[in-house]
Amino acid sequence: MDYSRLCRGGGDGHLEALTGDNIDLIAAHLDVTYTVRLAACSRELYDMISKDEGKMHHWDEPCLLMPPPAYWFDEHWDLATASRLHDTVYDLVPLDHPRRSVALPFMHDRKWLGANGDWIAAADHHEWCLVNVYTERHIPLPSLPDSKIHHSIVSYRPAYSFNWGPAIYLLKIVICQVPTKGGRYADYKLIALFDKTIFYLEGGGDWRMLEALTPAPDYPNYCDAIELRGHVFAVDETDGSTYFWDTANENPMLPFVIPPPVVDDQQYAWFLAPSADGKRLMIILTVNKIGIANAEVPPDIPYAANGLQLRQYPPVATYVFELDPLSTARAGDFLWRQVNSLSDHSLFLGLNYPIIANLKKRESKAPDGTLVPFMRKNCVYTTYRNIRYNQYPKILRCNLQPDEGETVGVISLPKDGWDSVRQAAMWFKPALNIARSVLPLKKQ
Repeated sequence: MDYSRLCRGGGDGHLEALTGDNIDLIAAHLDVTYTVRLAACSRELYDMISKDEGKMHHWDEPCLLMPPPAYWFDEHWDLATASRLHDTVYDLVPLDHPRRSVALPFMHDRKWLGANGDWIAAADHHEWCLVNVYTERHIPLPSLPDSKIHHSIVSYRPAYSFNWGPAIYLLKIVICQVPTKGGRYADYKLIALFDKTIFYLEGGGDWRMLEALTPAPDYPNYCDAIELRGHVFAVDETDGSTYFWDTANENPMLPFVIPPPVVDDQQYAWFLAPSADGKRLMIILTVNKIGIANAEVPPDIPYAANGLQLRQYPPVATYVFELDPLSTARAGDFLWRQVNSLSDHSLFLGLNYPIIANLKKRESKAPDGTLVPFMRKNCVYTTYRNIRYNQYPKILRCNLQPDEGETVGVISLPKDGWDSVRQAAMWFKPALNIARSVLPLKKQ
């Protein structure tokens, strides 16, 4: 289907010849990005598609962006020549509705490193860039400073190391602020999160390494980072301590350190997120491993709604804490406050920038106590924490106020290998309103 023929202006009469059923039929055969472009062809098309009430695409709800399972391989990048379809066509999977395809031609021979809104941070063997999912606008990013980092190619994979020491591993690119047309696409803010160091970038500038308190060889062990109110925050996976730097200083000084909210012998997976109003820092922790007695693995439960495989596990501890770090920094008194409920919201955490979704119309629990519907309010959803993360569970749903005996919902993915070409699944919100704000919406 050549949708562009429908987008010609000048009163050609193409749109008048189409009924609502015709539009539904056309959109049903288009991927998500082309449906948005179709909606941008005219206000009439936009209204027809937006009034579809999410039957096809479920606009503005977090979905899983991931490769189609049929094209997952355990091959090295240089050996994976059997098919290249997974390079450019992906699955966008609403948690309770049929999956859709999404064409990302700019991802050929690239891997995504992070996402925020309709922007993806991607890399090939030589370059990092930002790309818009819908417009395909491409913004090359500067290289890391040679004086700090050595960059090489090992088995067609990028490899990094300190010039004076050990290898370091890129975990993800955090898109803290997306580029905008009003800022001439140079107003972005990024964090390059490595396990042992952090770099910060503002559009039009160069990467700056944020110094740690601990010199070599006692490097921190970062696992997540965000930017909030002009400060970069990074959490240490070892004990949950959070470091933060004032990015307004051209040469940031050594960071403040916020003690962890919980101190015990348990191993946690730590995440950072801004509060819904963007004023407070939230730290989220879940038990790093889940399992049951005798190491039995629950059977997969096929979910007919979207083809996902679900499992249920016994409850795991999940906590959310928050504080205003800038007001307490002056007094040096960092006191975390536990958040017992997210109310009508849920958190979606992972490789993407944290998504705080308003799910007011959703239930917080399944009426019959089962795993579905899988999308619920007052829950924390976690997926791959970084591009290298290879431990189970991959995708996890934890209710902050579970009923007695309520199980944890897990989306089970096929086993992947350390050198797999497969992209790490992440959360993405398809947004039809991009047709109004970015694409050229034409009057009919």
